[in-house]
Amino acid sequence: MELGLDMAGQTDPRRSGVLRNLIAHLRWPKGTTAFWPVAALKNGTLQPDPAMFWKGWNVWQTTDIACFGHEALRVIQPEADATCSTCFMENVTIHVLPSLSRLMTMLPHEQQMAVDSLSALRL
Repeated sequence: MELGLDMAGQTDPRRSGVLRNLIAHLRWPKGTTAFWPVAALKNGTLQPDPAMFWKGWNVWQTTDIACFGHEALRVIQPEADATCSTCFMENVTIHVLPSLSRLMTMLPHEQQMAVDSLSALRL
């Protein structure tokens, strides 16, 4: 959910640091990672916006989505099992990771361990 704050210009250096750490850890080729929020800042608070997320997804039409937290999963896939770590939707696999706010409380190596399931993806 917190990516919506970044899109509204309210960046948090700790959140940015987590994302940089994860990108470096996964070692995916440059240009293969895109971040798109599931919420937008409206009237000073983050409001879920599934249409905005899926509009962004339509640009890239990736077969894999890394979703930061079950709250974000409920926005993009309300019917998904709230306890799943991987959800399937037609030709898309949604990989559920800890939320960015949770990742920000972890040490860098713990953040990396929390997303290691993504390292098996072939890009």
